[in-house]
Amino acid sequence: MKNLFLSTTALVAGSMLLTVNGAQAAEKIKLGLGGYFAAVAVAGSQSDGVGQSAANTRNHGFARESEIFFRGETTLDNGISFGVDMQLEGETSADQIDESYIYVHGTFGRVVYGQDDPASDSMYYGSPAPIEGVGLVSPDFVSSVLANGVASPAVKSNISGDADKITYFTPRMSGFQFGLSYTPDTCGAVAAACASDAVGLESQIDTGQQSEAFEGAVNYVRAFKGGEIALYAGMATANVEGTAAAVAAAGAEDQDQWGVGFTLVYGDITFGADYREDNQGTSAANTDRTDYSVGVNYVVGDWTVGMAYAHGEAEAGAGLGKDETDGYQVGAYYALGPGITLTGGMTYWDVDDNLSAAAVENEAKEFVIGTVLEF
Repeated sequence: MKNLFLSTTALVAGSMLLTVNGAQAAEKIKLGLGGYFAAVAVAGSQSDGVGQSAANTRNHGFARESEIFFRGETTLDNGISFGVDMQLEGETSADQIDESYIYVHGTFGRVVYGQDDPASDSMYYGSPAPIEGVGLVSPDFVSSVLANGVASPAVKSNISGDADKITYFTPRMSGFQFGLSYTPDTCGAVAAACASDAVGLESQIDTGQQSEAFEGAVNYVRAFKGGEIALYAGMATANVEGTAAAVAAAGAEDQDQWGVGFTLVYGDITFGADYREDNQGTSAANTDRTDYSVGVNYVVGDWTVGMAYAHGEAEAGAGLGKDETDGYQVGAYYALGPGITLTGGMTYWDVDDNLSAAAVENEAKEFVIGTVLEF
């Protein structure tokens, strides 16, 4: 599969070079600014007694998430476009540059190189979020303590994260589009960070780290009278690093994920659901993980109201039960103006531990109100 993907990529690149040869750009790439700033106030209650998971935690606070985008694109005289996208975190972060990549697209499709999400993530369709910028699935803001083996549910197939990769997307044909990503080294799954992003040659015996990742997806989008349907299927697979003895001692194995989802828009209603399975890259028996979610939103003028449910469960091992997280959410957001959204709602989390440990289990209620600015 690796050789097939690399050969296909080489053929696409070769045809691009033949097409680009001698072509001139109308003008050099000029960067434009964009981004977002999301800020919320949160209040709530959770299991915060002595010995419980949320002991000594405050019952109110503020949270924010922001990024600045530097983006630019130019088109050659032959119609092929080249572009760049760099995303800077708006606050001090371990990955100060969140994503950075270059791309080229034309009638042949789209090729992306750099630090970006894999095709299995970016082509996803599934349940909508009732609270803009928050949601239940891999949310930006989680104020409650989710300390079991699941934490928050995650439904997108994604092993490599933002590690350096190359991705190819086909043109959309009869509603279908295919995408496939290849990541030589995931750098960060076990190791603290890549040794050098500039050099690109990393250790291949970081025991337990997943590398040589292939992550692909297919989706289908079709409009019909009064609405649109989008279907998604994705997969991710990677090879575990390390010597055979070290990998066995660490209880690791090759990681595999697969997932499906759909989003249906009909009139003012958006309904969606998704499902994912993940072996978590561990060789021990009974350690698989399953996540799914379902949600519905309804548009009333400038208002969008909705509700959602998400579930994640991870087997704790042979002879043990499961860690489980259930999330319930109702919310609304209001389009105050172009790029300005007011949002709010309530989330209920039920966190269970396979051993019913008080230091892990939690019941939490979160009330949030905030705003999202996009520019």
